[in-house]
Amino acid sequence: MSLQGKIAIVTGGARGIGAGIVTALCKEGAKVAFNYVSPSSQPTASALVTSLHNSGHSAISIHADLSTPTAPQTIIEATLSAFQTTQIDILINNAGAGGNQPLEEVTPASYTHLMDINVRAVIFMTQAVLPHLPPRGGGRIINLSSISARGGYPTQSVYAASKAAVEGLTRVWATELGHKYGVTVNAVNPGPVDTDMYQAAGPVHLARMEEENKKVPAGQRCGMPGDVADVVVFLAEERSRSGG
Repeated sequence: MSLQGKIAIVTGGARGIGAGIVTALCKEGAKVAFNYVSPSSQPTASALVTSLHNSGHSAISIHADLSTPTAPQTIIEATLSAFQTTQIDILINNAGAGGNQPLEEVTPASYTHLMDINVRAVIFMTQAVLPHLPPRGGGRIINLSSISARGGYPTQSVYAASKAAVEGLTRVWATELGHKYGVTVNAVNPGPVDTDMYQAAGPVHLARMEEENKKVPAGQRCGMPGDVADVVVFLAEERSRSGG
C-alpha cells in the first residue's frame, strides 16, 4: 500500500468526491480524518467510518463547520489526538459550496458564504497544518478547484471566482511552501461529477453540464467520485514527488 502509515485530512469527506477520496486514501494504507458540517450528515459520516473500519482501515469523522474561523484548529487537534501523532502528511482541501446565480441576484450574504468556504477555509486550513507537516519534507497539499475556474459559465460569477482563487493559491503555495516546507501543492479541476451537489444544481445547470459531458472524448459521460479520487491518490503518493 503506497500510503501506509501516512496521516491524511480530507475536508468535506462525508459524501460525494470527498467520500471517494477518503476511501481511496484508506485503501492505500493512510489513516484518514475528515470533517462534516451539518448534524444531518452525521449518520452518513458514521456509516463511512464504520464501513472503512470493517474493511480493516483507519478513519475518523469530525463535526466542524469550515465557514467558522475555529474549524481548522478543531480538525487538526482531533486528528492528532485520534491517531496519537504530531505529524500530518497529507491535506486535501476538498470541502466546497456550490452556487449558480445570475449576477443581478448575487447578495453580500451569498457571496460571503461561498467565499468563506471555498477560499477562506482553504487558506486557514492550510495555514493550520503547516506546523505539523513532515519535518524532512514529503508532505502533500491537494486543493479541489473546478473547470468552472476557467469555463466562463453563466450564473457562476462567485463560484468561478472562488475556484479561480484556489488555482491562484495553489500556484503561490507550490513555490512558497514548496521551498520552505518541502511540500508539493497541486490542484485538481474536476468537470461534472455525479454527486449530490451536482444533482441539486437545478435543471438549467444540469442541461448545460450534459452538453459538456458529450464533449468528453473517452467516455461522453459524467465523472464519478472514484475518477477524481484516483488522481488525488496519485498526487499524494511518493511517485508524484517534486522533480519526479
